[in-house]
Amino acid sequence: SRTRAERLGERPFDEVFENCKAYWKGRLAAAAQVCLPEKRIDEMVHAGLLHLDLNTIGEGPDKPLAAKAGVYSPIGTESAPIIQFYCSMGWTDLARRSLDYFMATQQDNGQIMNYYGYTIETGAVLWCAGEYFRYTRDTAWIERVRPRLLKACEFLTEWRARDGKDGSGMISGKVADPEDSYHQFMLNAYGYLGMSRMAEVMEALGKPEAERLRAEADDWRRSIRKAALDSWATSPVVPLGDGTWCPTLPPWTEAPGPRLLYQKPEKFRSHGTFTVPDAGLSPAYLVFGEVFGPEEPLSRMLMTYIGELMCQGNTGFSQPYYGRLNWWWLQTGRPGPFLDAYYTAVSAHADRETYSFWEHFYRLSSHKTHEEAGFLMETRWMLYQERGDTLNIFRTIPRSWLEAGKRIVLKDVRSYFGSVDAVAEGIREGRLEAVVSCAGERKPRCVAVRLPHPGNRRPSKVSGGRYVPETETVVIDDFGGQARVVLEFE
Repeated sequence: SRTRAERLGERPFDEVFENCKAYWKGRLAAAAQVCLPEKRIDEMVHAGLLHLDLNTIGEGPDKPLAAKAGVYSPIGTESAPIIQFYCSMGWTDLARRSLDYFMATQQDNGQIMNYYGYTIETGAVLWCAGEYFRYTRDTAWIERVRPRLLKACEFLTEWRARDGKDGSGMISGKVADPEDSYHQFMLNAYGYLGMSRMAEVMEALGKPEAERLRAEADDWRRSIRKAALDSWATSPVVPLGDGTWCPTLPPWTEAPGPRLLYQKPEKFRSHGTFTVPDAGLSPAYLVFGEVFGPEEPLSRMLMTYIGELMCQGNTGFSQPYYGRLNWWWLQTGRPGPFLDAYYTAVSAHADRETYSFWEHFYRLSSHKTHEEAGFLMETRWMLYQERGDTLNIFRTIPRSWLEAGKRIVLKDVRSYFGSVDAVAEGIREGRLEAVVSCAGERKPRCVAVRLPHPGNRRPSKVSGGRYVPETETVVIDDFGGQARVVLEFE
């Protein structure tokens, strides 16, 4: 109203400015603390968390929240990194309420689908609910929404029984904007991953549904693997830069090979590129979706030809955070290719004034929180990431972050193993040093701390664990909750 506007206009600017800063600093103080030695990346982590907060809307204090993907409504796939970064930074209440949105909008038949016919959302939301449980062990929330989670699993089971009558054992549908309703590997990988996470949750809670869900998930995985291997055998091989030839996979079982090879004459261009089905919405999700392990031969060949032939700087040409190549570099402990992709994407994708992200490289759809959350989760994985019973610390950080006078601090960040604190000191008097602690009962069995020398040197003495020179990592095999590692250099 005019009256309220006039009252607000009478307030001193300096007072309002200080109140504004205090509010947002208070929001950051309520989250886990991350301090990084590269100013822009450090600022983008803090700004990014607040950008996600700004774009997650709803009524408080306990009602569902819409974790919007920029200007778009919540999407199961695109809201997932937003929700999981909230978990990583200790904002589990926002994560839970953001998941409640998908429970509240679930259809009567159990399907979860909020945006433009994206049939992939049901599996993606179940996966994200499973990830939330890994972080929080929030049994009360699981009990509250268990009927909805099971209804979603029932929907996927019936869908698979219906579409899999052709012998494939797979579902068909659309994963994003392109109207490609096929037996997509990405769609099935998310479906399997969601079902597998729900089996894991029900097993942890001792629920009778666990056995049935695990059997369904395992059978689905076998079907996807068989379909992938069959397609692998008939899809063309492509040349690589080292003179070898590599087998390929199509994005869906109906295709004879990668769409980019143009074996079936068609008109296709989407999101500013021709590579979307093969590099973005791609069979790489077979690896991310745990259908194939990161070290399996198919995974290595798949990621190699995608990275070499369909990317620049290991980065896809459209919405690169949809691609899972960088996640694979992390899983296999490859800091060079990871950092190539990390900096290529962020330098071209993020706005240099606001630090928020565009949806596309060609500057369409500003302030896109899915892409920003993709960057934030990559940063989180670079700093700490779980792998089985092992917690990897600083696995792919730039070695320049450990130059003299620099420091990395993680305080109360959250993981599958509960709260984590980690501090690494830059080179000082010929020493690199780090301290890691995990509070609570869910601590990892093993902790691996990578401390790369800024001058690429090898230590003459290591204390605190077993040193692996190939990865510049100190491994603490029987982690007791706290460890201090020191590398000394002559």
